Amino acid sequence: MNPASHLDLLRRANAHLENFFARFSGAPVLGTDQEIEALLRVERALHSVRALLDGSPQEGTDRETLDELARYRTNLHRLRGELAIMQESAAGCRARLFVRQKHLHAAQAWCAASQATH
Repeated sequence: MNPASHLDLLRRANAHLENFFARFSGAPVLGTDQEIEALLRVERALHSVRALLDGSPQEGTDRETLDELARYRTNLHRLRGELAIMQESAAGCRARLFVRQKHLHAAQAWCAASQATH
């Protein structure tokens, strides 16, 4: 892969990550198709530059590529934090859904018992 394509991959990956942050940072997890598609785009971006991260930058790498790589690493650190927040949000939603399901089952049982006594 030539240096220009490395730079292009890094720029696209950074754009995907930053678009993800702009759209979903601080938003509650809802499990929407948009969230899933955005996470899949992030995953593809991460895979696309994985080979670049396997080693340290080669001698002679231009400043622009090194700057973009530094930006990418910063985005990866931010992504780790955002994913942790999203995981907590999703776990909270799951817990609330579980409680609602228990209440629904209790209401159904009450209705069945009420009908049986009439």
